Amino acid sequence: MVRLINCLICLIFYLALRIFKPNIKTCSILCKEIETFDDKTKTRYYFKFINKTYSDIENVSINLLLIEDYIHGSGKNFIGKELKLKRYDFKNIPGKRRKNKEIHNNCVQMLIDEDLEKLWDGRKEYLELQIDCTHSKSGRRLVHVQKYTDVKNTIKNGRFDSGENFNII
Repeated sequence: MVRLINCLICLIFYLALRIFKPNIKTCSILCKEIETFDDKTKTRYYFKFINKTYSDIENVSINLLLIEDYIHGSGKNFIGKELKLKRYDFKNIPGKRRKNKEIHNNCVQMLIDEDLEKLWDGRKEYLELQIDCTHSKSGRRLVHVQKYTDVKNTIKNGRFDSGENFNII
């Protein structure tokens, strides 16, 4: 009887850990917006992600890397350069249960603080977005990775629409 109870407790714990984990969706498109300030134009690039978890996610850190591959000897190697973002980390991003339906605070648009089209030609490089976060209830950690490999089909003119979508306006 004790073994059965222990097995049931282990099964419940296992299922709870499987259910209570971070769930992040990222857009496969980067937005490009040309803004004018005091007769100066500046090109800005954005990416967007959404916390699809029912609970909050915590300790969110974001890295955007430009990774170049090169041949060394008989194998392929990679070298990465971390690109500047306007903000690198968040303490907390609300989940679906606690989100504000007017401002959609479970959705995050990040500004890339570098000129992507000058840095990334797409021949031997790709972009890799890494979002590291922890589930607020279970403590499970997730490193979500999104790769951007095709410059022509990845960067689109416009801006992301507000809300839980990846529409470009």
